[in-house]
Amino acid sequence: MSIDVAAIQRRLGVVRNAVSRAAAGRADVTLIAVSKGHVSHAIRAAYEAGQRDFGESYPQEWRTKSQELADLSELRWHFIGHLQRNKTQWVAGQVALHHAVNSLAGLETLARRSSQSGRIQDVLLQVNLAAEATKRGCAPDEIDTYAQALLGAPGLRWRGLMTLPPQDGSARVWFGRLRDLRDRLRSEHQSALHAADCSLDLLSMGMSGDFREAIEEGATHVRVGTAIFGPRGP
Repeated sequence: MSIDVAAIQRRLGVVRNAVSRAAAGRADVTLIAVSKGHVSHAIRAAYEAGQRDFGESYPQEWRTKSQELADLSELRWHFIGHLQRNKTQWVAGQVALHHAVNSLAGLETLARRSSQSGRIQDVLLQVNLAAEATKRGCAPDEIDTYAQALLGAPGLRWRGLMTLPPQDGSARVWFGRLRDLRDRLRSEHQSALHAADCSLDLLSMGMSGDFREAIEEGATHVRVGTAIFGPRGP
């Protein structure tokens, strides 16, 4: 499959400039180029233009690409999709950050597999703020139960929260609510977080259409795919 290297690199430059403007001097914002559904050559084109963080959602696709791009020593993989429990061993301890811990059973499996790998896996808890039936993640009233499980999970280091807001034009409101929830957790669980070496400093929120608003509301990680790579193929 042929790709337009120049177009990818040009679009990446536009997005990076927009991220920089929205960050307004903040140095803690990471742009994740969502590469799921795109070929390894497209990832390589973005890497050659300076991009280092890439997001994948399917374990088998990620494994294939990680092998094809093993020569890119500074590439950091983020797993941003739902991880089936029978595929956990493929990801546990292998990615820079797993953004979508979204069930207690999945959390337990990931912790066990990470411990078996001998590595600590950094993770984010996916929060379904609007309790949408079509989306995964813990409900806000379950957050303390998940917090206790994450803080006691061997092999995992809880770094923050992730959300996918409703597509109704109110994204900024939900981004602000996720930030407020994170701040409450840091305050109420301060001692336990410190004991578990969990800083809870990361917020993964915002995609191609709303990453500017997400950054303005405190996002540390934005997940941008279409605006960089163009639409995915059929």
